[in-house]
Amino acid sequence: MRRAILVDDEMFARKGLVRLIPWEQYGFEIIGEAEDGEEALALIEQHKPDLVITDIRMPVLDGLELIQTVQERLGKAVKFIIISGYGDFKYAQQAVRFGVHDYLLKPIDEDELIDTLQRISAMLDSAPSWTQEGNLLLQASLFEQLISGKADEKTLSEAGQYLALQGDKPLRYIALELNDIPSDATEEQRSSQMEMVREAVVELLKRRLEVTPVVYVRNQSELGIVITPEVSPSWTVRLGEELVRAAKGQLFEGAVPLVYVGADAAGLREVKQSHQSAMELMRLKYAFANQSVIVADDLGGTKLQFKELEPSFYSELMERLEEHDSGGVNALVDAMFRAFQEQRFALESMTSSLARCVHEATRIIQNMQGDESKLAALQPILQWHNEPRTLLGVKLLLIQYLSECMTLIASLRSTTIRGDIGKIRSYIETNYTSNISLKSIAKLFYMNPVYLGQLFKKTYGVYFNDFLLQIRIQEAKRQLRQTDKKIYEIADSVGFGNPDYFVSQFEKVEGKTPTEYKNAMIAKK
Repeated sequence: MRRAILVDDEMFARKGLVRLIPWEQYGFEIIGEAEDGEEALALIEQHKPDLVITDIRMPVLDGLELIQTVQERLGKAVKFIIISGYGDFKYAQQAVRFGVHDYLLKPIDEDELIDTLQRISAMLDSAPSWTQEGNLLLQASLFEQLISGKADEKTLSEAGQYLALQGDKPLRYIALELNDIPSDATEEQRSSQMEMVREAVVELLKRRLEVTPVVYVRNQSELGIVITPEVSPSWTVRLGEELVRAAKGQLFEGAVPLVYVGADAAGLREVKQSHQSAMELMRLKYAFANQSVIVADDLGGTKLQFKELEPSFYSELMERLEEHDSGGVNALVDAMFRAFQEQRFALESMTSSLARCVHEATRIIQNMQGDESKLAALQPILQWHNEPRTLLGVKLLLIQYLSECMTLIASLRSTTIRGDIGKIRSYIETNYTSNISLKSIAKLFYMNPVYLGQLFKKTYGVYFNDFLLQIRIQEAKRQLRQTDKKIYEIADSVGFGNPDYFVSQFEKVEGKTPTEYKNAMIAKK
């Protein structure tokens, strides 16, 4: 029979809830009642019930505070149902965050409560007992003390007992790391994946070892194992390869398991050193990117290089980026990551090189008045080292970022040019009297002269030189009609340094010389 406690500061509400349903029929026995959170906490610690049904608003310690305190002290072995007369969504949100299994509003619906009890009962059937749960917590505590080197003699003895380890035999720490987990995976999906990996690893170790060691989930991307290896070094490598295969079958598509085998430890007291050597191997994984199992014995004396790529590399990469040369960009990124591996770049050097690529590409976008924060790939590449990734996984993040940069730069250039072509026309109309040319204007507006000529023709339907000539001839005609200036004076005022050339161009456009044009105007009087 499952044991339950009712918590409500209203006595009649508690008694009504007791009478509402036949609790025993659904596998529960009410073993206690409490009128406030503090009293409830004492009952829970004393009786360790399977279920607590509590109001959310109570004196001394409210329902949410009670749940949080119980979970801090006793873990999540106790299941909770919250009942309340308050339909406030923020309480429901907090309740879900604290792992509450249902949130029911008063007056309680009998069928709804029965349905919740049946679901919790099924959940309890599949969950570990209080004793099992306590062992799991003890194992986690012993494991952490062992690898941190904080275990005293008593703790070492308990570690040997509860972690199935023999203190008088050599031991090795093995870390199984999950890399390249999709960034859009939810916390629940990550936890579920890690549990499936853990179960697969446990099944493998049951088959391979005489005694099954504890497989400890250190976080959502790392499993820790302490084993007694066989004498043959190849045995450890084969086990690592089997661990990789076992994990791979449970992972998201694209995720990659890597195994790091620490150095031999003479006994339980030296497990810390084995763990430290396994963690150091993680820093070497980019230098040995072709290996899924990295063993401390094989890498003695391996040194990482603290160095920078040549400045010319970044200049060329940014040039290819601005030219929208995706093939060139990808080739340079390939070369960069080959250097990372072949030259054994230290993690700090890799981080510096990647940051420089990102910052220089970002500066180009900012100089073009773009907003780099709109790039979806920016945060993943900036935070690439916040969770485990393979060398290929990091490279794909950079390529995705640079590809998005190329698209944005092309869009910004198109927008800028559309605005600039109008400015160029205005500039011509204002400065046609000066010695301007397509080449000088292109230089002024940081554009290629050939491209500018093509763009001008496409936009206005006329070539640049013809447009400039039309403006100059129109102004010359106005002066011929309205002033007594000499031909050479007019030529100079509209941008022709050579009067003869002015006359020939005027005649080309109007079919008559400037003098003939002026005489024709006089004859019309």
